[in-house]
Amino acid sequence: MKSFNLTKFLPCAVFFANGRVASGVIALLMQATLVLWPVASRWAFQLQERQGIEALLDELSDVHGVGSAYASGAAYAGAAKVGQLA
Repeated sequence: MKSFNLTKFLPCAVFFANGRVASGVIALLMQATLVLWPVASRWAFQLQERQGIEALLDELSDVHGVGSAYASGAAYAGAAKVGQLA
């Protein structure tokens, strides 16, 4: 809940904390206009949401060991052979 409040009130801080300086400056300029503040807030919220999903997917792929098969495309090679037989 803390991160949600940070994205709502200081969207530029979210970008600066994640090392995205250019995005942070753009968000800061959007905040300064006050009209674009909700847009910057939504943008920062989407960034945090995407990072949370990526962290969860990384954790699941580590636990189940499926990351290397899908990254190399080996999982799809077998599907192509099955499709050719039909």
